[in-house]
Parts: sequence; C-alpha cells; structure tokens
Amino acid sequence: MARNMVQGRNEASGQAQTLAGIAILSALPPRELALLAAECDWRGVERGEILLNLDQGGELDGVTFVVAGSVRLARGSGAAGRIFYTDVNAGGQFGEMALFGVAEEGLSAVAREDGLVATLSSDRFIELLSREESVSRALLCQYARLLRAREVAVTAESGATEGTGAQRLYGELLALAEPHRNGEGQDCLRIARLPRHRELAARVDTTEETVARAIAELVRDGIALRDYPGLVVADEARLRALCEPA
Repeated sequence: MARNMVQGRNEASGQAQTLAGIAILSALPPRELALLAAECDWRGVERGEILLNLDQGGELDGVTFVVAGSVRLARGSGAAGRIFYTDVNAGGQFGEMALFGVAEEGLSAVAREDGLVATLSSDRFIELLSREESVSRALLCQYARLLRAREVAVTAESGATEGTGAQRLYGELLALAEPHRNGEGQDCLRIARLPRHRELAARVDTTEETVARAIAELVRDGIALRDYPGLVVADEARLRALCEPA
C-alpha cells in the first residue's frame, strides 16, 4: 500500500478489524491474529477508490490484506502493452511479491466494492514468514494453485474452442472495465481510456475490422455507450452473455 494513501487505524472505525478471515493466516491462534491486527494500518475503502498507483508516485510498503470487499490489481506486461488484471477477494492479499524481489512496476489497485483492508509492514511480514511455518506453507500452496490455474488458462487459450474474435474482444472489454456510477447514480462499468482498435486486435488475436464492428454493434444495441476517450458498459449481463459460445 502506498504510504501516502494509508491514513491509520481509525479510518475503518465501525467495521470489525480482524484478520481471522485471511486465508494464509487461518492457522494462527486468536492471540497471534489479534497482535498482528494491532500492528496493521486499517482503511475502509469505497467502490472505485484507488488504493495504489505506482505510476503516479505510489509506493509499496508492506502486504495488504483484503478483509472485506474485493480489489482489482492491474499490471502492464510485454511490448504489446497488454494489461493483466487480478481480482483479490476478501481473504486474499497483495504486495508480498515485491518482498521476494519480483518487480511490481506499473502496479495499480482499485477497490471493486466497498470494503476494508489492512496493511502489515514489510519487516513484520518477513518476520512472520520466518517464524510461522503455517503461513509460509499456506503462501506456497496459494502460489501453486495460481500457477496451475494459469497453466490451465494458457492451455485453453491455445486451443481451438476459445470463441470468435468478437467473443474474445467482449471478454477483454469486461477485463478492462471498472465499477462506475453514472450521472443518474446507476451502477455500471466504465473503461476510462479505451485502447486503439489495433491494440485491442493484437491482444485478442483478431482483426481491426472485427474490433470496430463488434464495438459498433454493442453501441447500436445499447449494451455500451461511447464516452470518449473511454466506453461505458451499460448492460454488463448482456455483454457477459455475448462472451459465451453460441
């Protein structure tokens, strides 16, 4: 979590400040959980709130546990400029990869719903891993499951049943979209800056013509609204349905 974005333990007053639901800490006794909770910086967050943006001067300073709600992480990768998204739900955590020497350049974190997060300092987390075997084992098991899930996803992407170019584009648009509230106070999804058609085509392995036609059809059917330089997804359910094979 960025130092200048976490304001202290009192911001989350009124919500239960407990780490009992954090998966990698589940084997710790209540007393240890209480001690860790007392050392965390707690923060209540609102939907759409930016928790961290390294490109705008943010700074990782510890491991952040998602106690309630969910957080979307975004990382840029590769020359194609593709952005990879990871949703961290309640019970998960982020920020620990930097402690293991893995670069987190360009990382950003946005709350997908109202919730509560708690940040433990880097030194304290490293000490915890060194002292508590159950936490280290739980973290290794978590990484193993993520690795296996990624292997399965890569295998699926290389197969012939991935869907049409338009379906892949619809999935990419959903991945790019963030929670948003329009001028009438209605919840929707919004892509603040829609990538160029050429970039989108490269990401989903299709043609620029397919991208242009698919987006135009979404707008024509009222599923999406143009909001230059972005795009508003007005009907998330219908867009998700379009991603499914016929």
